[in-house]
Amino acid sequence: MERISNVSVLGVDLTQSKLTVWRKKHDSGRIIDVLTTFFVVKNTQIKDMHSNTLYLTSIKPKDRVTVDFVKEKDGRFIASNVVMVAKLHGRR
Repeated sequence: MERISNVSVLGVDLTQSKLTVWRKKHDSGRIIDVLTTFFVVKNTQIKDMHSNTLYLTSIKPKDRVTVDFVKEKDGRFIASNVVMVAKLHGRR
């Protein structure tokens, strides 16, 4: 299992149960933007920092999350745990 920590949510696709995050990665002296899409399956645990259960619908663009995931042989990333670390302040 791998983890990606404190990354910004770019988008949530509820119809396909996908979560796309954005982060900056340092590579050979330069900074590149990396987009990663995770499939959120039925048994994925979604929680806030206080271990309260959340749903994929609770996550919005610009929220920050930590994702534990596995990479399948076909290259897909499957989320096993998603923890919301921060919500965008001032959102209604």
